[in-house]
Amino acid sequence: MDKVADIADEIILHRFSKAVTEMLADDDLVKAAPQEFSITPDLAMKLQPHFPEWRVSADWTSRKDKMKQIIWQDEDGKLQSKPIRPDIIIHRPHTELNILVIEAKRAVNKNNTNYAKDVKKLSLMTLHKSVHPDYHYGYRLGVHLIMDLPHRTIVGNDVYRNGEIDPKLTELLWKMVH
Repeated sequence: MDKVADIADEIILHRFSKAVTEMLADDDLVKAAPQEFSITPDLAMKLQPHFPEWRVSADWTSRKDKMKQIIWQDEDGKLQSKPIRPDIIIHRPHTELNILVIEAKRAVNKNNTNYAKDVKKLSLMTLHKSVHPDYHYGYRLGVHLIMDLPHRTIVGNDVYRNGEIDPKLTELLWKMVH
C-alpha cells in the first residue's frame, strides 16, 4: 500500500494530466458543454484508473461524522469556518492520507475571474498544519483547473502545496496539459 510520501508530486500531476487530456478528448462531454457540477464527476471517473490504489471522490462532503469545513483566523484573530464541498478529492477514507484536492471551473467568459472561494479552499486544504486539528486535511497537492471545453483547452491550472501556489509545479502541469 502506497504512502503519501512514496508518490512524487510529478507522478501525481502526470496521472492527473492524463485524465484531463482524456476529458478534453471526450466528444460527448465537449459537445454537451455541461455545467461544472456535471463535469467534475466525469473527470473523477476518468481519474480513478490512474489512481487505482486510491479513492477518487467527487463532491465529498464529510469526514467521519463531521461535515467538511475550512477554518481560519480572521484579521482579528477570531476563528472563522465555512462548510465545503471539494469538487474532487483523491484520498484514503478514514485515514489522514490525502494526495490531491481539485477545484475545477469552466472558463465561461473572460470577466468571470473571481475564484476567491476556490483559492481559500485549496490554500487551507493543502496546509501541513491547520489552525484547528479537527479540520486539518493536509492534502499533498491542490489544483485549481480552469477549462474551456468548447475549445478543448485548459486556460488556468495553479498547483497548491502547503497553502501556496507552487510556481514550479504549476509550470510543470501547464506543460503536461498543453
